[in-house]
Amino acid sequence: MSDVSGRAHRSREEGAAAVEFAIVASLLFLLVFGIIDFGFGFHAWDASSNGAREGARLAAVNPDTTAIVARVRAATSFLDQSLLTVTVTCSHNGGGFAACGPSSTWAAGDLVRVAVAYRYDYMTPLPVMVGLGSDLMVRASSESRFEGS
Repeated sequence: MSDVSGRAHRSREEGAAAVEFAIVASLLFLLVFGIIDFGFGFHAWDASSNGAREGARLAAVNPDTTAIVARVRAATSFLDQSLLTVTVTCSHNGGGFAACGPSSTWAAGDLVRVAVAYRYDYMTPLPVMVGLGSDLMVRASSESRFEGS
């Protein structure tokens, strides 16, 4: 008789271990995938920053805003382009930044700012669970001085 009660006790412990493993494993997987998700978000920020820098480098020698935007989009081609916004603004004679005029109005010494904004959608529910929302707005900008053409 004691043999039967011993097996029943052992099977209950095995069931408890399975439940504990399920709880711990799900939290562990959520944490690991959350780290991977934030890694992809950081990668999107790094790509946006690189794209802004590439656009500013071109803006130093080329006053064509269409070419500048194309360079930024080419540098960030692996990102979802529908979620990417590129803004090119200029500062003439030390004034404030505003939309760049035609290339004929650019003068040597003018500042050009290339700003990139990208909306990264999280893949895991972890950011939502901790109150960060379902997406991350990544912003980067870079400035250069127009050298003249």
